[in-house]
Amino acid sequence: MFNPARRRPLLYAIAISCLTSATAPAQHVHGVIELGVVVEGGTVAVSLSAPLSDVVGFEHAPESDEQLELIRQAAAILANADAMFGLAGSANCTISDTSIDGPAYVIQHLEDADAGAAGSDDDHHDTHDSHGSESDDDEHADEHEESAAHDHDDSEQHAEVNANYEWVCGNASNLDTLMLRFTEAFAGVETIEIQVLTSAGAHVITAEGRASSVSLSPP
Repeated sequence: MFNPARRRPLLYAIAISCLTSATAPAQHVHGVIELGVVVEGGTVAVSLSAPLSDVVGFEHAPESDEQLELIRQAAAILANADAMFGLAGSANCTISDTSIDGPAYVIQHLEDADAGAAGSDDDHHDTHDSHGSESDDDEHADEHEESAAHDHDDSEQHAEVNANYEWVCGNASNLDTLMLRFTEAFAGVETIEIQVLTSAGAHVITAEGRASSVSLSPP
């Protein structure tokens, strides 16, 4: 399960510090996603910062069913570490923590996706029925309109998404690459700026937006 806007552990702070030092002074550049990657002992932490437009193609509360669906799809991907990144099977890594921060209309659907996954495990039919009535649909539409009105100002503020993922690995020494699975799904990624910090040292990588992996070893 993910934890929206939770307090970040030390490794997250290190990853964010790396990310900031790698990209300062430029901030929130459309087309550019920033990653901070830290491998320390048996723990791997990845922090991602992306303009919302690079994730879904726009930077405001959804104004149509199509835009709402794009938000839902992005939320499902962001909440799933395996959909975002891949680590070598031989490293024997297990996701231990996920936290995501962003506009309220994104967090809402992150929570919906998480609750839906839990509900499907317990009672698939109940989950399906809960979305089937007209009254539920009307209520959701009303909530969507209220959310859009509440977050209208975000369209003027360069909305972005910040996500943090942490894994515990049994054989972290076998981890030499990080697979970037999100690049196939995110709408507007042109460049990925990556700061990597491992026991072998720190290095910065600039990758193309559709890069499928990044090396964790210094060049």
